[in-house]
Amino acid sequence: MLPPGNDHEEIGMSDSTDELLIRVQNLERELSELRAREAIRDLLARYSRALDWLDEAQLDSVFFDDADVDYGFFKGSGKDFKPVVMQIELSTGRRWHFGAQVTIDLDGDAADVMSYGIAIGAQTEAGVDGADLPLFMGYYLDRVERRGGKWGIARRKYVLLAGTAVKEVGLDGDMGALHKIGAASPQHPDYWPMKE
Repeated sequence: MLPPGNDHEEIGMSDSTDELLIRVQNLERELSELRAREAIRDLLARYSRALDWLDEAQLDSVFFDDADVDYGFFKGSGKDFKPVVMQIELSTGRRWHFGAQVTIDLDGDAADVMSYGIAIGAQTEAGVDGADLPLFMGYYLDRVERRGGKWGIARRKYVLLAGTAVKEVGLDGDMGALHKIGAASPQHPDYWPMKE
C-alpha cells in the first residue's frame, strides 16, 4: 500500500493496473479466438468422420438445417443434403475423407473457411488387389457460424480440382496382419465418437 500524498507513485500504480487489465483483456480475446478456431477445425473433422464411419448423428452436428449447400450435383439445404450424401457413402464399401490446409477468416460468431479435401472410396468392404479406387481432390469453401454456442456450416460450396483412380494393392505376408476396417459404422469396435 502506498503512503498517502504520494501522487506520483499512485499514478504509476494506476497505470500499471490499467496496463495489466488491458493485457488480460487482450489475452482473453486471443484465447476466445483460439478456441473458436479449434472448434471450427473440429467441425471439419466431424464432417470427414461422419462420412467415413456412416455416423448420421455426427453429420447432423456439422450442417445447419438451413445451410446453403452446393456440390454441383446437389444444390439445396443442409437438411436435404445430409440424407443425400449419406446415401452416396452407404453405396460404397469403404471410404476415407481427408481435410487439410484450413484457412480461417474469423469475424466474431462467423468465419469464412477454405480447406483442401481428398476423398477415396472402394466398392467392397474387403480389399481387392488391383481394384480401381476413385480419388477426388478439391476445395471446401465454407461459411461457418456459431449459433447457440455451437459451430456449424451455414454455407458450403465444393470445388473439384481433379478426379482419378488408383489401384488397390493386396497386402500379403507381414503386411497382411495389419488391422483392416471392413464395414465401418458407429457400432464398429474401433470407432471413437467425437464429443462436441
